[in-house]
Amino acid sequence: MKKLLLLSSALLLSSLVQADSKLDEYQKWRQQELTSFQNYLDENDKAFIGFLKQQWKPVEVKPAEVRDPKPKPVTLPQAPAQTPEPDRNIPADQPLPAGKPLVVEKPEPAPSKPATPSQTTPALTTPTADKPANKQPGVQLQSKKVRTARFNFYGNPVSIEYPKNFKRIFAGSINSEKIAAYWQYLASKEHAPTVNQLKAAAKRLKLNDWGTAQLFDRFSGTVLRQQTSRQLTTWFLLVKAGYDARVAYNDKMHLLLPSRQELFGVTFFKLSGKRYYAVNLSGKSLKPGKVFTYKGQHGAGHGALDFSQPNEFSARGEITQRQLKFRYDDETFSIDIAYPKRYVEYFNSFPQLSLPNYFQAGLPAVTSESLLKQLQPVVAGLSEQEAVNRLLRFVQTAFQYQTDDQQFREENYLFPLETLHYPYSDCEDRAALFAWLTESLLQLEVIILDYPGHVATAVNFNSRVPGDAWQYHGKRYVVADPTYVNANAGMTMPQFAGKAPKVQPF
Repeated sequence: MKKLLLLSSALLLSSLVQADSKLDEYQKWRQQELTSFQNYLDENDKAFIGFLKQQWKPVEVKPAEVRDPKPKPVTLPQAPAQTPEPDRNIPADQPLPAGKPLVVEKPEPAPSKPATPSQTTPALTTPTADKPANKQPGVQLQSKKVRTARFNFYGNPVSIEYPKNFKRIFAGSINSEKIAAYWQYLASKEHAPTVNQLKAAAKRLKLNDWGTAQLFDRFSGTVLRQQTSRQLTTWFLLVKAGYDARVAYNDKMHLLLPSRQELFGVTFFKLSGKRYYAVNLSGKSLKPGKVFTYKGQHGAGHGALDFSQPNEFSARGEITQRQLKFRYDDETFSIDIAYPKRYVEYFNSFPQLSLPNYFQAGLPAVTSESLLKQLQPVVAGLSEQEAVNRLLRFVQTAFQYQTDDQQFREENYLFPLETLHYPYSDCEDRAALFAWLTESLLQLEVIILDYPGHVATAVNFNSRVPGDAWQYHGKRYVVADPTYVNANAGMTMPQFAGKAPKVQPF
């Protein structure tokens, strides 16, 4: 009996010791978690989590806006064959063509135009892998349990390190309490080095804000396949990087961001007078209707997306080549184009912007240098009028015409590189390419003539050029329509003759 009592006592003592040990381990783990929470959760996070835990307010998602609802011409008229008129010295006080008063549209604030392409064309080479991101100053993770997300970003290999415990799956129905808990979990982890690595990668790739947002989302998608978790992680990272990213939910989670430029074809809601666009980084588009979002704002996230300077980014990969031909004055010209196909994928990801953005964009240096070099002899030694007519003929006849509805089944403004790529283009696509060529090769100012259902341009010549023209800010701009086939400077497409366009400088 005594032996049995001793054995029972020993077993009880052992159990108590084990229990104490487990309790100690739990207390140690809990203390580590609290320490981690305090280390990485700043005052902005604490206040923001409070906002997230409050009842979210309903907001109404507005339908996407259409820039120009009037259909474009399906077939284009051709100007009669003609010999270009020589320059004439018409008195400066001669009145402009009769017509309705010119409507001048106030342009939205826009960044400066892209710098003139450099003299050295970047080589079209396959990139080497990135150096380990955690070796860069200020981005080294302290955690010993580190994982690496490796993914391809438009031909560029990217490697981003993150702590193993940063990954979290969102489960169950969506509500504000769970979203607040998700934010709190990510904020309590060692996230700053990962954010800095992503920012460093964006800078290295020369991405604008739109490219940066895509890069962040691509990282989240590499780490997390589940859609809601991916969007919440992208939201968290973008806010920590300084962007005014916002989430809203109905039956699904949606990521929204404000933009410095007006966007078309994208649904949005207004909050405190600011538009938040449902840019589709991943997942389905947000349809008009009611969604719920929080009232407050994180102290670190104030920046809106800036879609300008899209050509700074250097895409890599398979090279696409195309030959373009046109005739002028019984002479045939042939232009060879080469560019990484990844550029087309990148530009295709952009939401629809207002017209000036496409005119400001220009071309990536890898393509612009070659194109300008080949077109320079075509216009060299000619009068401004003759040189403009040759550039018009190139844009008018080297490309086949189709409306966006015919080619894409939706409105789809093209950046100049896309115009060089796709088999068809319409009026605003050609106008943007022509304007860039004219300013780059001839250093002549160009304005946008925006008619209902049509876009053309007008050029400010240094000498008097006859034909249709419009007055803008005290200067005379002669109509130059890159879509009116075989038309020279000064000729308006017949169906728009006598109609006053809106003028949009860029």
